[in-house]
Amino acid sequence: MNKKTDKKAWLALVMLLPALLFAGKYSGEIFQLAPGVANQAMGGTGLTDKGNVSAAWWNPALLNVNNGKSIELMHAEQFEGLMQLNSAAARLGTDNTMGIVINHVGINNVGLTRLENDSLPPSPDNQPYIYKRVNNNDLIASLGIGRRMRENLFLGIAPKLAYRNLAEKSGFGFGADLGLLWQINPKFAFGAVAKDFFSTQIIWENGTVETALPSLNTEMSLENRFSKKQIPYRLVLNLESMFEGRAEAATINAGPWSADLHAGLAINPIPQLKLMAGYDVDAITTGLGIQISKLNVEYAIKLGSEEDLGYSQRVSAGWRW
Repeated sequence: MNKKTDKKAWLALVMLLPALLFAGKYSGEIFQLAPGVANQAMGGTGLTDKGNVSAAWWNPALLNVNNGKSIELMHAEQFEGLMQLNSAAARLGTDNTMGIVINHVGINNVGLTRLENDSLPPSPDNQPYIYKRVNNNDLIASLGIGRRMRENLFLGIAPKLAYRNLAEKSGFGFGADLGLLWQINPKFAFGAVAKDFFSTQIIWENGTVETALPSLNTEMSLENRFSKKQIPYRLVLNLESMFEGRAEAATINAGPWSADLHAGLAINPIPQLKLMAGYDVDAITTGLGIQISKLNVEYAIKLGSEEDLGYSQRVSAGWRW
């Protein structure tokens, strides 16, 4: 088994593990794989980005802030191509904007192994062999609706449905996210999203129910201009809190509570070009966006370590009107 195949097998095991354990911890991992290219380029942020096409996933409260219509298609090669992540997103409507995001996560051609003689332990004469290859796929759809509560306060909700097919096991999931955006003043904004706020349920074909525990994501952003040349920039700080007792797996932990840090910076040296960089938990991210009339093209890369299964890159094309 070569190195890339070995990584793929481990990645498939991580995806399948909640289905095998039927426990709450890590059960919501499929709902944490975020769409969006600019979001990855800026360190995994996006709760206060008013032009976010994937607002139904990131923060449904954004949907009634900016009533512009937009669509976007994204393809991502996660962990050096071991995992595929594809998404289609749209913001529709005029007076009342609605958002739709469809996420597909897949690991293809994963080999299932067994020993030549199952009654004996592994040995030089009893080696495992691949007897079958399977595909692992997740499909998640979010429908977001946002409302203005006050002049500078917005709320939103995004029900979501999921279908999981992992190593010949399948199940359906349902849940919802609740979002808030507070435009403190023209420069500062605060966003918060309660993910899976009533505990998302995943029901497997054998009747077992898996529960994804709620999490809380908060973000503060600053939009300003460099004084001399009036170049726009946007600075974002994000704290993602979970309540699963992740211990050393998180940046900060205290008993059952843990948190990861995210940060991002975007600069527009000219109106048609956006340069982005960020920090995503323990990895550096960067990317750029090009706006040509109503067409928007973006690229991002996350420089993960060998322990993190390598780098990830994304590309998207969108149309705004």
